[in-house]
Amino acid sequence: MSGPGGYAIVDMDEDPAGDITGQPSNDLEFKTYLDSNPAGARTSQPATGTRTAPDVPYSPFDIAYYQSYFDVDTNTVLKRVGMSMIPRDNFISEICEGQIDLYGPFWTLTTLILALYTTSTLTSSITEYLSPTSGEHITSNIPLLSTAASVIYFYGLAVPCGLWAVTRWLGIGDWGVAEVIGIYGYAMAVFVPVSLACLVPVGILRWVLVGLAAGSSGFFLFRNIYPVLLQSDNPMSKIIILAVLGLHAAMAFGMKVLFFSYTVAGYSAGPDPIGSPISL
Repeated sequence: MSGPGGYAIVDMDEDPAGDITGQPSNDLEFKTYLDSNPAGARTSQPATGTRTAPDVPYSPFDIAYYQSYFDVDTNTVLKRVGMSMIPRDNFISEICEGQIDLYGPFWTLTTLILALYTTSTLTSSITEYLSPTSGEHITSNIPLLSTAASVIYFYGLAVPCGLWAVTRWLGIGDWGVAEVIGIYGYAMAVFVPVSLACLVPVGILRWVLVGLAAGSSGFFLFRNIYPVLLQSDNPMSKIIILAVLGLHAAMAFGMKVLFFSYTVAGYSAGPDPIGSPISL
């Protein structure tokens, strides 16, 4: 309808976006058309398998700091134990996916202690039983358990801690004490099946088995420790790796003499380090 002056009257509909009272809404809404995740942008998702230290701050009296080192399942530990028997480098970065654990090394060392004590005691008992000069008295070397625990725990825990302290003092190698303990602990896994195989009462066979285990585990230590030492130009790196291999050979020799020196029929491949056994 046209009014005076040429103006037209137009009916306007109410704002459909009004509020519940029917009044038009004066609120303005803004919409962005920008991509929430533009190409090439990095998301803040935590990386998996690249962490070598706990997320909590370091504190020797905080249990939460050590918890992540034991947060591992049995299948993972068994896989790492099996792969440690195959000497290869980059064990922590590839097999452990950058996250070393302490449960596996501690479990390996404890299992080795029990295996050494059990097999050595069983072998000596068989020797006493078959010996024509000792009658049928079966003996038990209970002090051998404390000897095994002292030797294995010292070599598997104290020695790597000492190695880490020396390298840190000399400024050689960028690694943590947990990584060194992990390498040493998993390196000892090969001695568990060897200790069971040494039940065979053949002295030369035991020397061969212990020698093969020492060579395999020593090569494992070399391939995982020496590359870390080479990161520095310090001339002490070669001396340290020679000391590591020499101490490992001495440990294997001592293990053979201490725990696998018995044969049947009263003959021994080496002296009894415990002395007089405790009779049952």
